[in-house]
Amino acid sequence: MSIFRRLSVSQKMRLMVLVANFATLLAAGAALFYHDLMENRSKAAAELTALASILAQGSSIALEFDDSKVAIENLAQLRANPNIFAAAIYTVNGKLFAQYLRDQRTKSDIPLMPEKDGFQFSAGELAVFQQINSQSGNLGTVYIKETYQLSKWLQDYLIILGAVLIGSLALGMLISTRLQRWISRPIQEVSSVAKKVMELRDYRLRAVKRSEDEIGQLADAFNGMLQTLEHEIAERNDAELAVRTLNAELEQRVADRTNDLRVANQTLVARTEEAENANRAKADFLANMSHEIRTPMNGILGLAYLLDRRQLDSDASDMVKKIRNAGRSLQAIINDILDFSKIEAGKLEIEHEPFRLQDVFDNLAGIMAANAGDKDIELIIAPPPNIHGHVLGDALRLEQVLINLVGNAIKFTDHGAVKLSVALLAKDDKIATMRFSVTDSGIGIALAKQTHIFTAFSQADTSTTRRFGGTGLGLTICRHLVIKMGGEIGVISEPGHGSEFWFTVPFAWSSVTDFVPPQLAQLDVLIADDSEVACEVMALTARSVGWIATKVESGEAALDMVRAKHEKKSAYDVLLVDWKMPGMDGLDVATAIRETFKDESSPVLLMVTSFSRDDLLKHPKIDMVDGVLTKPITGSMLYNGVATALKRRGHEIVAGLAPASTRSGKRISGVRALVVDDSDINREVAMRILNDDGAAFVHLEGNGKDALEWLYANPQAVDIVLMDVQMPEMDGYEATSQIRASAQLKNLPVIALTAGAFKAQQDAALQAGMNAFVAKPFNVDELMAIIQRLTHRVPEVAEGIPVDPLVSIDKKNLPITELPGIAVSKGLEVWKDMVAYKKFLLKFSIDYADCCAKLTSTHEENRHAEMHALAHKLKGSAANMALLEVAQCAQIVEMMPAESDPSEAISHLQAALNTAFASITLLLADDATPAATQQGPINVAEITPVLGELLRALETNSPTRANQLLKDYATVLPHDLIIALQARIDDFDFRGAESVTHHLAAELGIDSKEYE
Repeated sequence: MSIFRRLSVSQKMRLMVLVANFATLLAAGAALFYHDLMENRSKAAAELTALASILAQGSSIALEFDDSKVAIENLAQLRANPNIFAAAIYTVNGKLFAQYLRDQRTKSDIPLMPEKDGFQFSAGELAVFQQINSQSGNLGTVYIKETYQLSKWLQDYLIILGAVLIGSLALGMLISTRLQRWISRPIQEVSSVAKKVMELRDYRLRAVKRSEDEIGQLADAFNGMLQTLEHEIAERNDAELAVRTLNAELEQRVADRTNDLRVANQTLVARTEEAENANRAKADFLANMSHEIRTPMNGILGLAYLLDRRQLDSDASDMVKKIRNAGRSLQAIINDILDFSKIEAGKLEIEHEPFRLQDVFDNLAGIMAANAGDKDIELIIAPPPNIHGHVLGDALRLEQVLINLVGNAIKFTDHGAVKLSVALLAKDDKIATMRFSVTDSGIGIALAKQTHIFTAFSQADTSTTRRFGGTGLGLTICRHLVIKMGGEIGVISEPGHGSEFWFTVPFAWSSVTDFVPPQLAQLDVLIADDSEVACEVMALTARSVGWIATKVESGEAALDMVRAKHEKKSAYDVLLVDWKMPGMDGLDVATAIRETFKDESSPVLLMVTSFSRDDLLKHPKIDMVDGVLTKPITGSMLYNGVATALKRRGHEIVAGLAPASTRSGKRISGVRALVVDDSDINREVAMRILNDDGAAFVHLEGNGKDALEWLYANPQAVDIVLMDVQMPEMDGYEATSQIRASAQLKNLPVIALTAGAFKAQQDAALQAGMNAFVAKPFNVDELMAIIQRLTHRVPEVAEGIPVDPLVSIDKKNLPITELPGIAVSKGLEVWKDMVAYKKFLLKFSIDYADCCAKLTSTHEENRHAEMHALAHKLKGSAANMALLEVAQCAQIVEMMPAESDPSEAISHLQAALNTAFASITLLLADDATPAATQQGPINVAEITPVLGELLRALETNSPTRANQLLKDYATVLPHDLIIALQARIDDFDFRGAESVTHHLAAELGIDSKEYE
């Protein structure tokens, strides 16, 4: 097609005529060829049929007289025709009577039986069957077969047809070449004129019109177009001339003005630089002055905090609190000024770090309560949406925005409520967009003032500024921070009906897999509050930490619910009761509940108040409650409040019993600990407590992921891990699970810093592999006792020391520092206290009495890794106890290759242990065990009901009831049982305490199953 497009009009016309002629002649030749071919075939068949008829007439007499010789002679006459190569005569019965074959032809050319009259063409041959008839009837059949070749005829025919076709096409081409000029010549003339116009740009040329047909009309239209262009170009030339003249005038004017503008621009640049320098100097001054003022202010606030912790009289304490409040207000103003200077200087940066919204809300709750003071307003914080992960952003800047908005809401609200809520607008695999809202019932803002409410140094109006104070920078900073975080901020308000300040922020987020159920899941909580909004939000908060929440709107209804639950042999785990309610207030409810549960374990009862906390704490009935929570209440605040209440209940001192630790020295000397907590303060406090009680080494990490990386790099560096359960990156449950999955760390004790005091929570944490629980905020004595138990620093029950009878040591006149196998002086350098040192030596002798037997069995069973681990553990323990010879022998066993025989080394180690055990016996020979000598035989009849009551108290997870039983029956229960049970109840290990009690009952022959 591309070639056809490039042909000229005359060539296209000739080509069309040629194609038309060729198609026509080809169709006619094909028809003629078919007709002649059919006629040729018919003629050949007719000639051979006529010959067969003649032969039939001549052969009839031979058939009548059965003279085959005559018939053969007749057939032989066919030799004169070279095309006939086979012939035959058949009798009327179809029997071959005579035949003729030319040259090399075979009998296969003659059919065995005759066929019906007729002819047939096949493979270049023609065959004819013809009946032989006479007056007497049918005598037989004649068969003749000849060659039928069309090639010669076809060749001649095609030559003639081709010659005719070529001649016709030549004639048609000649005629079309002459005639096409009538059409192509005018078109070519128009095309030629168009080319000249394009080349010469001469629009005065015209095409010649040679006819009145369409081509003539084309020439007229083309000439008209040229005439129009000629006029337009003339007009354009005139216009261009006018424009050039005008441009020349304008250029002159511009040149004149340019000089004026150059002078003006130079002046403007100089003034702009002066303004920028002034702004920069102002920003630098504000920043420097803010920093200079903040430095002494931090000192003032710090000293006021320390002074506030002293024992001061009420007047002095009140003045210190006012100093701290005034200092915080001044510091907030300074922070606003500094932030505003950063915004103007363009130096305010937004961080992108993972954090939990709940942590921000926890910090905000305390600030809201402090700002509200004794105002009669309801403070509400709704729990944030659960996105199953951490958001990435700037937690401090987000908190700053919320503090500003909430502070303003509290400041402009005298009565009613202030509520903070957050909603999830959209979420995909990468971004979670949230809408934060601070709603109040305060004075409201007029619509005309809302347009500039976020402008610097501006508030609702001048009178508001004078009445309530403020710099007017807070909302401006909020707007800049929200925009920096990729969101938008706005206000919805009506005078006299409160305001709603809202902002949206798109947070990147990362998923966090929850390894175990939420902390304290399945607790049954009853909430009583006359405020429907506050009650609903507290229920949402309780459910957000995995609890089951029931709501009532009065104290009477709460008491009815508790009694109904009690009648069904059940009870609520926690009660949250608002203090000031119409009718029966919170303290009345608490008193009634305590009376209901006089002889039983009552639920944890927390009083909730939004103001006058100090008055509540001074109330004579305050002892009826387990704790006080100040609104607004967050999930962590509720969680920690229950934890504190449980801790108080589980640590009552039993009269008549010695404390868990009676020595005055360090309680965990030599312990090496890892503290994992996402709070810098918590880590610092834990480290100071551990170091103060004798820890040899304390390492700190901020989350489970970093802790695991450090432990993998230093698997033998610590003896115990204190693990927070709620941390970014990786929580404590998942970190503990991975510790248990490691061959090197699976036996490392882990203490959970949580409040899992109920059976369901213990089961969940045990699945993760944690060994014990410590409620936050933790009690130091409780923590030390658990660390001692898990690190075997203090023996739980001393039953004696194995001593080799072959080892005999005379201790008369032997200095204590020269005992064989023990470097006592070195040990005391570490332990400081002889009593503690002796207890640990006793524990060592019990723990490693069969150590060599275990080493031998692990070697024989090809558990070489386990053998080396045991030797390594023995080496470390012996070194800490100053058993130097034992430590050296254990190191030899540890370093031996797996393929070598350690029998001799183990034998030397056993000898060193025997010597050490004998020396420990001498060292402890003067110590007595009062519990073993002060108590007579156990009275089974007397102890049986006591064990039943004890098991029932443990089944209800009631530390108060269990401790009371230990106190009441101290003279009945074995002393070692009291110690073992007290330690487990202190750790909230109720199941472990049950196991100890069942074990004693079995030893005494008591069936303890009847108590279940």
